[in-house]
Amino acid sequence: MKSSSVRLPFYAALMAALALGSLVPATADARPIFADARRQLGGNISPYAHFLIGRFAMTQGDIGTAANAMGAAAFGDPTNGELQEKAFLVGILNGNLDQAVLLAADLTPTTQTSRFMVPMIGAVTAVKAGKPAIAQKNIDAALAVNGRGRAAVLLKPYIQAMNGDWKAAVDESGEAAVAPGDRDKLLDMLVRSERARLHELKGRHKEAEAIYTALYQPGAAAFIFGPDYAGFLERRGRKAEARTVWAEIVTQSGDPTAVLAIKRIDGPNDARPALPDLKQSMAQALFLAATLSFSERDSEMALATLRLSLHLDPGSERGRIFLGQIQQELRDPSAAEAAWASVPTNSVYANEATLRRIWNLRNRGETNSALSLANQALARDPDNLSLVMEKASILHESQDDAGALDLLNGRIARAGSGDFTWQTWFLQAMLYDGVNQWDKAEEAINKARALNETRPEVLNFLGYGWINQGVKVEEGMELVRQALAVNPKSGAMLDSLGWGYYKLGDYDQALTYIEQAVQLAPSDAEINEHLGDVYKAVGRDIEATYEWQRVLTLGASDKQAAAVRRKLEAQAAAAKVETPVKITALNETAQPVQP
Repeated sequence: MKSSSVRLPFYAALMAALALGSLVPATADARPIFADARRQLGGNISPYAHFLIGRFAMTQGDIGTAANAMGAAAFGDPTNGELQEKAFLVGILNGNLDQAVLLAADLTPTTQTSRFMVPMIGAVTAVKAGKPAIAQKNIDAALAVNGRGRAAVLLKPYIQAMNGDWKAAVDESGEAAVAPGDRDKLLDMLVRSERARLHELKGRHKEAEAIYTALYQPGAAAFIFGPDYAGFLERRGRKAEARTVWAEIVTQSGDPTAVLAIKRIDGPNDARPALPDLKQSMAQALFLAATLSFSERDSEMALATLRLSLHLDPGSERGRIFLGQIQQELRDPSAAEAAWASVPTNSVYANEATLRRIWNLRNRGETNSALSLANQALARDPDNLSLVMEKASILHESQDDAGALDLLNGRIARAGSGDFTWQTWFLQAMLYDGVNQWDKAEEAINKARALNETRPEVLNFLGYGWINQGVKVEEGMELVRQALAVNPKSGAMLDSLGWGYYKLGDYDQALTYIEQAVQLAPSDAEINEHLGDVYKAVGRDIEATYEWQRVLTLGASDKQAAAVRRKLEAQAAAAKVETPVKITALNETAQPVQP
């Protein structure tokens, strides 16, 4: 089997503090619409009915409907403390912070989450309203509930500075004693980064640089502390040093902000990035706290914390990208789509937002809409490699490999292939193979292998290609074995190995591997076709016919379906030409019919 790639959504649990019962699988069209539910239940809806609507909406991942319904239930029954608490929490998840503030005023929290979030909302709303003393009182209350609550820990130094207590802001945000392997070591490093920013805000550039240089390290984690350090260097007029840091970030993550920074540095003007003020810094701190929760798959806390960040900085385009990511994890693709669609087309994050919208549409089977969106984005940025690859992938899935090749090769003609990744060459190899140009497919996959020689998909593609072409069969099988060592549960790779044994005439071994492959990937058309071929080779014609017929129900490509039909026709023709027998009288011997 040449390749196999599937996007699998992560099924996140609902916030435990809501205690709304077990999560049931969400379906694409099961989202209840609040207004429709009200009409169906009549004009006078009890708070309990609203609660039931909200509860069902939460099981479907529809936080917006849940927030509206729970809010209506809570305001309809203001003496029900449990209901008030649920409405408070769901309101935060939906970004209804005004509603949450109203409910928090008379709330007696009963859960750890609520006890923490009530003062957190108080702190953030006070910051936005320019009331630092109230913000300080609330952040201290939040830390009294959870002294290592990420959002509160990261906010505290900025709130102290907002109150004019810069000495405490810097001194109390010093390096904490962290035990080896402490899961919050990164949190303490982020607090040190905040201390560097506070020094810079006060004009203490020497102290700020000492911390920035201690935190920043080139490599995979450069994108965490690199942007602040590079921005500091630019503001100090050290453009060459800043460019080196930004370039490292681009290498590691392709971050569009870093790409834009390099263009700024290389440009004719002496433009420099502004130093974020205290309120902007707090929004960024909450954003980072949300990413920490999300990295631990606590999507609900990540969403609640991000809502606080967006309350301080509602125009954050990076925040909207992340908002959509979290909502997608929580099985609310419509809300995710709305978040990504809100990113302006002139934003540095516009292409990322478009790509996520395209993935969302493809996951929902809306291929035409995804293709239309890709075309719109490419009209604005025709040589963007990610967009070109995404459209080529859509065309490939639509069995237009020739069109996908034209698109990819056109991009090479205009902008070259210097930025191609192993994934790009892998895609080109698939496309050439799809149009029966194995020589060019082999050339492309070898370029992918040169960039990532241990990637199992690359090894499997090349190995299967050699096997299927009938050249270097044993060498191809060895590549497949290397791929299986990394991914032993891959149906595609087990099929490739089994196909190698088939090509060598070892049908028993072929059957062993390909039957395993079908168990792991029962809906893969090519694997089922191969199983039919092996059954035919060992004389199990009826089973071969069944497998080939099954291929036609599994979304086989037109080329593959045509090949399978030829096999079925040959099988049927062979059955018809078996020597027929002439039936005679009971006392006569049956005689073959003479042609």
